[in-house]
Amino acid sequence: APRTRSGAPLPATGAVAADITAALLDLDASYLAVHGPPGTGKTHTAAQVIASLIGDHGWRVGVVAQAHAVVENLFAGILAAGVDGTRVAKKLNSGNGGWTDITNPQFADFIAGHDGCVVGGTAWDFASATKVPAGSLDLLVVEEAGQFSLANTIAVARAARNLLLLGDPQQLPQVSQGTHPEPVDGSALAWLVDGHHTLPPERGYFLDRSYRMHPEVCRGVSRLSYDNRLRSHADVTAARRLDGVEPGVRTLAVDHRGNATDSLEEAAAIVAALRDLLGTAWTDEDGTRPLGQRDVLIVTPYNAQVVLLRAHLDAAGYDDVRVGTVDKFQGQQAPVVFLSMTASSIDDVPRGIAFLLNRNRLNVAVSRAKYLAVIVRSAQLTDYLPGTPDRLVELGAFLSLSTCDTPAG
Repeated sequence: APRTRSGAPLPATGAVAADITAALLDLDASYLAVHGPPGTGKTHTAAQVIASLIGDHGWRVGVVAQAHAVVENLFAGILAAGVDGTRVAKKLNSGNGGWTDITNPQFADFIAGHDGCVVGGTAWDFASATKVPAGSLDLLVVEEAGQFSLANTIAVARAARNLLLLGDPQQLPQVSQGTHPEPVDGSALAWLVDGHHTLPPERGYFLDRSYRMHPEVCRGVSRLSYDNRLRSHADVTAARRLDGVEPGVRTLAVDHRGNATDSLEEAAAIVAALRDLLGTAWTDEDGTRPLGQRDVLIVTPYNAQVVLLRAHLDAAGYDDVRVGTVDKFQGQQAPVVFLSMTASSIDDVPRGIAFLLNRNRLNVAVSRAKYLAVIVRSAQLTDYLPGTPDRLVELGAFLSLSTCDTPAG
C-alpha cells in the first residue's frame, strides 16, 4: 500500500478527483495508482487533479508516457482545466496546443522558475540528469502505466518525490518492449494489480463508471475484464438508442471452413449487416441523426483480414467505415463495433487460440462500442476441448461476453 504521512486509509468520499488529490498530498515519498478502464474519464480526472496540485498547492509535476501524443492529450485536458499555458511545457513535437515549447537544457530552469508547473516528455527526458534534475518534481505522473514497463518506471522515478500511475493493465501491453528479467519485464500497473483484473483498493483508485458504453455493452466488458466492478454511467449512456436494434454484445455466426487469417464469408456478412444498419436513426446526447459510416468501427486480429474487409467495404461504397487491427483503435470509440474473428476453427488459428481469445485484445475491441458490439465468427471456432485450466477459463470468458447468437443469412 502507498506510504502516507498520516498513516490513514486512502480518502474515499466518492468525489474521485478530490480523493485522489488529497491522497497525493498525503504521500510520503511513495506512489498512488489509478486504474481507469475504457471511457471512465481517466484523462479528464487526471487533468483536474494536476490542475489542483499546480494551482492550489504549487506542486511541480511531470507527465511521462511512451509517446508524445499521449502526453499532449493530457496537456490539452490540463489547459482546459484552467492551467495557464506558461506553466505547461514540453519539447516541441508535431505541433503546439497552447503550452510552452522548451529544449532539453531548459527543463531544469523551467521547473526551478515556477511555483506550480507541469513538464512532459518520454522516459528519456525524466531518466536523464542533464534534463530533469533528480528530486526536482513533487510528482511524476506515468500516463498509460498499463503499457509503461516497470523497468522504465524505476528509471524515471528518480525525477520526483512521488509517483502517480495512471492507466489500465487490462488493455494491450506496450508495443515496444525491452528485455528485462522478472518482475520488471511487465508494466508498472500490472505489477501493482498483481494477478487481479482490477486494482486492489488499498493501492489506489479504480474508476468504476464508464461514460462510453451502454449498460448492456458495459455488462459484458465488466464480466470479461473487470471483476464485475465496472458499471455504465446510465444517466449518460442509457438514453442512447439505435432504432429497432437492441444494445449489447451480440454474436453473428457465419458458416465457413478452412479460413485462417482472412475470411470472405465474414467480410460479406459484415457488409450485409452494414446495409441494414446504416441510415438507421441513432440517438445520443447530441440528438437524433442517421447512423453514418464514421459511426462504425471494424476490428480484426489479422492484417490480411483488414485488407480483405477494406476491399469489400470500398466495393460496397463504404469508404468511410474504419477498419483495422485492435492496436490501431486503442483510445477510439464508435456507436457500433464489429469484431471479425476470421479463423474457422482452433486448427486454423495460426498463432494459437490463446492469441485469438486473449482477454486484453477482446476487451479493447469490444469496449470501443458505445451501443452495439457484434462478434462475427464461425460457430466451429469454440468447438474444442481446452487442454489446461487456463484455456478453459479463457474459452468461458469469451463465450460469456456475448448475450446471444444470430446466424448470418
